This record gives sequence, structure tokens and C-alpha cells, in this order.
Amino acid sequence: MTPRPGEVYWAFSDKRRPVVVVSREELNRGEYVVVLPLTTARLEVRRKLPNCVSIHGAKYGLKDCVAQAEMISALSRSDLLDAEKGPIAKLDDEIMRNLVRAVGHVIRAEFKPA
Repeated sequence: MTPRPGEVYWAFSDKRRPVVVVSREELNRGEYVVVLPLTTARLEVRRKLPNCVSIHGAKYGLKDCVAQAEMISALSRSDLLDAEKGPIAKLDDEIMRNLVRAVGHVIRAEFKPA
């Protein structure tokens, strides 16, 4: 199964945590996927930061959390736990546009997603 942008999986990098896939599907057919970690820590502070995207968890079967664009990383597809079962959630297009903006903020890009 090829991970798709916007899908949320449990992953293991430094510890077990949920991550959202942000890399293109065609790139995800290789060994690695690019992800942003999700966190519930310091939620009220992070919700206000331009490098974080707030996610209303109930809409997706998750806890309220933020995606941390400053923590963008590549993981081996094998680090996605239970990937063969599929994602634990799928984020909508609006959240994905906000994730692209947050990554753009981190790398000082002037890109404006459609």
C-alpha cells in the first residue's frame, strides 16, 4: 500500500507517534516518505505559531493536536506502523493547504498553494 498525502499513520522515529504524510504519492512508492509529526504537547501555545497547524481531532478520530512543520522529516516506509492496515485518519484539503503554508514558513518559501 502506498501512503498518500494527508494520511495519518502511527510511526516510530524517536518514539511512537502519529505522523501525517506530506510527500507526493509517486515519491511515496520508494523507500521513504516525508512526514510531519503530530503532538498534543503545549497545544495552546503551538496553535498560535505559524509553523504549526491546528487539527480538530474529533473530525478525524484523533485527539486535538498540531502538526509541527519545523519537525519535517523523511522516514522509511517500514517506520510506518501497521501501514498495511491503512491510515488511522485522512486529513482534508484545507488542512493540507495549511500544512504546505506552514512548511513554506519554515523554509522561508513564498509559495502559495492553490
